Amino acid sequence: MIRLTASLTALALLSTAAAAQGISVNSAASIGSGALKEHLGAFPGVPDNSPKAVLDRLNRLCVSDRPSDQKRCEKAWRMINQAHAELQARRAAETAAGDGITN
Repeated sequence: MIRLTASLTALALLSTAAAAQGISVNSAASIGSGALKEHLGAFPGVPDNSPKAVLDRLNRLCVSDRPSDQKRCEKAWRMINQAHAELQARRAAETAAGDGITN
């Protein structure tokens, strides 16, 4: 209860001071976007998602001794193999449809 009262008091003082200075109080959206901007600013730019870079990161993950990394590696390869199988099936279906073969 004391925290709530202190928070409400601080908010009231802030909004009163802001109104007196002609400054608008930040909305929740602008506060959130500011926090996200600060968070993203702490990390380097957009990662390189080229196939070579992704495979390099996956290989580093797979050679790690950590059990969590090994699980992530296994999951990633399962997903890759599943996507490859779906691609091959789709190509086979397109080829069959192109040849006039139907099942």
